[in-house]
Amino acid sequence: MRAAVLKGYCDISIDDVAEPKITNPGELKIKVICGAICNVTDNKLFASHTPENNWPFLKPPFILGHECFGRIVEKGDAAQNFNVGDIVAYWTVDCGAFADYLIIDAKKAAVVSLDAGVPNEVAAIMEMVIGACRLLYLPDGEALIKPGDDVAVYGLGPAGLIYIRLAKMLNAGRVFGVGRRKFRLDKALGMGVDFVVDAGEPDYRGLIHKKLDKKPDVIIDATGGDIMPDIIEFGAENTRIIPYGVAPFSWNEKLDLLSSRRIAPPAFTGLDSARIAAVKCAEWAKSGRLGVEKVVSHKLPLDQVSRGLDMCRLERDTTSKVVISINE
Repeated sequence: MRAAVLKGYCDISIDDVAEPKITNPGELKIKVICGAICNVTDNKLFASHTPENNWPFLKPPFILGHECFGRIVEKGDAAQNFNVGDIVAYWTVDCGAFADYLIIDAKKAAVVSLDAGVPNEVAAIMEMVIGACRLLYLPDGEALIKPGDDVAVYGLGPAGLIYIRLAKMLNAGRVFGVGRRKFRLDKALGMGVDFVVDAGEPDYRGLIHKKLDKKPDVIIDATGGDIMPDIIEFGAENTRIIPYGVAPFSWNEKLDLLSSRRIAPPAFTGLDSARIAAVKCAEWAKSGRLGVEKVVSHKLPLDQVSRGLDMCRLERDTTSKVVISINE
């Protein structure tokens, strides 16, 4: 099969490699239809001299990509909830998405069947949509965004844009976005955010205060940076913190600070929450209301995956999410 194989620093090629095989009864083999570049993880691997130091901690050569969807062509005996021919998305596998075929262990991932009417551009980014949504559900199914909540989304890259739509799906009240790049601020406005604030403005916190009559009920960190000053500024006793971005600190280090302000620390969730989120996201996608297709800014064939990686890393004023066409 064809596969995008990472060889080293900014060195990737489309090679002929052996097709993967099912090795345990819980696995699914899918023929990949489209993949999507993860702006953060894939580029940490692609543009690194030591990719083995980053998740999923593999030493080259290996097949890049962990976001895709496809059609089941073979399944193990224990994969009872799926049928050959089903179109599926998932959260998450280590790597291997940028290839003709991929093996998914349904016991270790949140796998969901998609309606055939879901657009390919939406299906291609469902891994990220599910991964974002899982942090909005506790393992018992309780949603952390309540109807009518005011929701602040910090960071308007692909994850932040997705969170705008997820908040709307959960019937949030006002949803506002905080970012720096005009391209992404404009994207957020086009996806239904109630207002945006340019964090590059000297008094952007003052602008937020002018827009709100109370502190937000939910603060979502999709930046990967340190927004702790804003959490302290806008957090309250009942504020829920959603930490999608990988902060440059340990949350354990911030517990005393949060406690002193009577702000609850974030709740970190895993596979159980992802499985709940996967079902919800598939339902919203089927309804046509999910509205995440605008997150995708570009679509490229598999042999241009290197170009797509460069766009995500170096052209962020014009690029949000790049979909890779593999077997459409």
